[in-house]
Amino acid sequence: MRNARTAWMVRAAAFVGILVLLAGGSGNTSSHPSEARARASAPIAAVPASTVRVPTSDQLEAALLDADDLGPAFAKRPTATPAPSEGEKDTRFEGCQPLAGLLNEDGGRSDYPQAAVTFQSRDGLVAVAEGLAAEPPGVLAADYAKARQALESCGSISLVSAGQTIKFSLTPIRFGGSDSSAVRMDATHRGVLINGYIAIEKLSDSVVVSYVFFQVGGGSSQLASHFYDLAADKARASLGL
Repeated sequence: MRNARTAWMVRAAAFVGILVLLAGGSGNTSSHPSEARARASAPIAAVPASTVRVPTSDQLEAALLDADDLGPAFAKRPTATPAPSEGEKDTRFEGCQPLAGLLNEDGGRSDYPQAAVTFQSRDGLVAVAEGLAAEPPGVLAADYAKARQALESCGSISLVSAGQTIKFSLTPIRFGGSDSSAVRMDATHRGVLINGYIAIEKLSDSVVVSYVFFQVGGGSSQLASHFYDLAADKARASLGL
């Protein structure tokens, strides 16, 4: 039986990040939300690690980033779900089959807890998405190994949506610790640079974080890396990992 919960987190976040920018930001390069000053939030009351095996959905939800963590330049968007939207039905990844296959999978239903959140900058040029999933160690290890292998297998991948094709070059990049994997994505669409990052990390034997950051008209990884650190640190503190 296939369980692609980690894969769904990556796929949903990637779709949201890219499609948000295609719909609302690709024609505007006049400004970049450099005024966004992220500030670390005080951790939500941590649950003792000895009692945390597989966190609940409520615990994962509380451990996600919120708009205050990212600053006033960002607003929360409706959360993606495993059921594809109309836009997603006409959208697919092509090119490198290990990663394209993973991102195009339908994660299906899961009995395991998960939570996700998506943000967009108010100028429409940046999208940020985070997902947390909790599974028994054996299940999570298999899911994570599959997602990591796919993420590290490609040098490029294309997004096809609404008759448009965007080809991204993929470059390994370091976000997080030794139990993490991340790639940088670069493309040009209608003469405008689109830059993104996908990262996954095992925060413990039973919790994995998936993170996506996309920006239009900019290529620096500084803000993406900073927000990732905020997400991982908040999840660890909140869940007592």
